[in-house]
Parts: sequence; structure tokens; C-alpha cells
Amino acid sequence: MPFRSGAISFRRFDVAGESPDLMDPKFFDALRENALGELEPIKPGEVHVGWTAGRHLFDRGFDYERVGFGSGALLGFRVDTIAIPPEIKKAYIAMAEDARLVPSKDGGGAFLPRSAKKEAREDALGRIEEEISEGRYRRPKHVPIWWDFSRATIYAPISADTQVQALRRLVHDTFGVTIAPRGAGTVALDLLKSRGRTGDYDDLRAEALSSAPPEIELAREDGSRASADRPEMPWAAQEPQDFLGNLFLMWLWWHCDTREGLVDTGEGEVAIWGLSGRTSLRGDAPTRRAETARAVQLGKWPRKIGLTVAQFGRQWECTLQGDRFEVAGLKLPKPEEKPQSLRAALEERLDSFATFDTALMALYRSFIAERCSPSWPTRRAELRAWVGELGATRKMVAVTA
Repeated sequence: MPFRSGAISFRRFDVAGESPDLMDPKFFDALRENALGELEPIKPGEVHVGWTAGRHLFDRGFDYERVGFGSGALLGFRVDTIAIPPEIKKAYIAMAEDARLVPSKDGGGAFLPRSAKKEAREDALGRIEEEISEGRYRRPKHVPIWWDFSRATIYAPISADTQVQALRRLVHDTFGVTIAPRGAGTVALDLLKSRGRTGDYDDLRAEALSSAPPEIELAREDGSRASADRPEMPWAAQEPQDFLGNLFLMWLWWHCDTREGLVDTGEGEVAIWGLSGRTSLRGDAPTRRAETARAVQLGKWPRKIGLTVAQFGRQWECTLQGDRFEVAGLKLPKPEEKPQSLRAALEERLDSFATFDTALMALYRSFIAERCSPSWPTRRAELRAWVGELGATRKMVAVTA
């Protein structure tokens, strides 16, 4: 399971409130009180949410040895719902109706009395309820999370609003703290707030990095015309400053292409370079093709890139979605020496994950600092010139639209 084994995907959530104490037995008592049993009764339309100790769907071994690691807790949360296939419901009703057919007096076949139709439906629903009580139609979803108390951050591979709401409710009911997903815009706000520069955040606007032909750049489907110098990004409508994540991807791409992928950050030098990958333009190495360069020159911004990050002798591979600041398929480097125990292996993985996240945040912090600095107009001009030259013989990162 991610965090415990294999590739890791995650979205980050800010935690507001006092973090639990791993050394306090009340922490584990609270988890037990808000855990789910193996097959608790559930009705259609209900949503049951509860904690697990992370290893599997029914794991309730809540103790420090199982879930406590350094400054955080490696947990899981479970969401149980009932999903009755519509075709089964229709079939049961039809079968119950067939059993109540009455031969017609004139020998012309059978018919269903009006009173029997209601009885058939009630019998069918009763049969379904009985099967639900036996555990059928239950749809459990088990999601791993890493709660880093030192960073007041939860990392979890969830995107659907229903799962976000379920986790938010569970965390609040258990520990009295609130969580909120952090996209590129809100992460930038957090970084600026830590430097006392929240005013800069409101002034940030998306800026065109290319001069596409007006008939392509400005035309909308409804016949109206967009702004020539304000790119439109419909995916960032909920949080307009999420465009910063897409600009961050362009900035990383530019570093890979023109600066050998070396970025000086407050956490030391970080090396980045691209991976071959899949884009909306099919091909084995799509970003080397003229179509991709042309798409960027016509004003399209990347939403995802395949990326390799290296620092302190470690190397990670992942896909980064810019606007959501969401990481998918993160591959951790193999440890130099084989861990001597399962716990040692988990500690190594979590340490590697923390180092990667520090490097990623250092890159984004450096980008935001430059974006809000007086030198940004110069960098923007360099980016525009670079976009104009795309398609020449250059090394390019993989972009996923």
C-alpha cells in the first residue's frame, strides 16, 4: 500500500488546530473509538467513516509500534457505502411480480393485479435488505494517510470531494482539528504568509508567455474574445491563483532546458530533469515533437509533467500536477542497505518521502520568491523568448495535458 510499499500518490492537506501527541495514550484511544468494525450494519444512502491502523481494511492495531513513526502517524481511513446495482433491483422486482401473476379468466394469458404490484416491490426490497445485512453490496474504500505532526500536514491520495469531506469529518470528530486541501494557490499563500507578504498574493495574475495569432488566442466558443495578455485556465476557476502551479511547471521546464536542471534553493541545490511520458499528443517522446512546442506557443499551459528530482544523493521520479500541486506515482530510491526489519523499511521510506517533499517545497518556494520579486519581468521575458524558440533541437521534459 502507498507509503508502506510501492509508488506513492498524494495530495497535501493543511491541519489547523493543536496536533495530537503520539506519546499520549488518549491519541490511540481516540482512534479506537472512531474505527470501523469488520461488517457494521449499514443502510442504503448511509456513509460510514472510520480509522484503520493502515495495513489493511480491518486493521485496528492502534499502538505506537504499529502507526507511530518519528513526528507523525501512518494511518488509514475507511469509507463504507452501499451500492445496489440497478439491474439487480429491477430483476428482483420483476421476479417477485412474475410469482404473483394471475391467469386471466378468458384464457388469454396472465396479468398482475394492482395490489400485487406493491407487494412484489416490498418483497424485492426486503430481499435486498436481507442481503445487505449479510454483507452484500457493501463498497468499502481504504485510503492510506501520512499525518506529519511537525509540518501540520496530512498527505493522502484522495481527489474526489466525497472522500475529502469524509476525511475532514473524521479528523474533526476524532481530534477537533480542521483540514483543508492545499493547491498551488493556497500553498503559495502559505509561503508568502510565512514571510509577511500576503499582500503580494492578491496582486498575482496569469500572464501570457506567448504571442499567439489573435484568431487562435482570443476566440472563445461562444463567439466572444478573451484578453490577449491574461491566459484563461478554466481548471483554476475555484482558486484563481492555482495558475501558479502551471507557471511553476513552465519554470521547471525552462530550468531543465536552459540551466541543465540545476536550481539553487534555500535547502541547497536541487537537480531536476524530465522523463519520457504520455501527453494528449500521442507518441513515444511527445515533447520532442513540433506539435507540443506549437501548442505551448499557441498559449496552452501544461497541467502535469513527468519529473525526476535529485538531492543529497537521492533521486525520485513522479508526475506533478501543477494546479492541484498533486504528486502521482512517486518512486522512492532503493535504500543502499537492505533494512533489517519491516519497521526499519518503513522508517527509511518515510525519511525518503520527507526529503523529497522538502526538495519539492524548496523548488516551489524559490519559484514563488522569484515570481514576487522585482526581477520577475526579466525572467518573464526570458521565458517568453524560450517559448518562442521551442521546437528547436533541445532537451524537453515530458508534459501531460
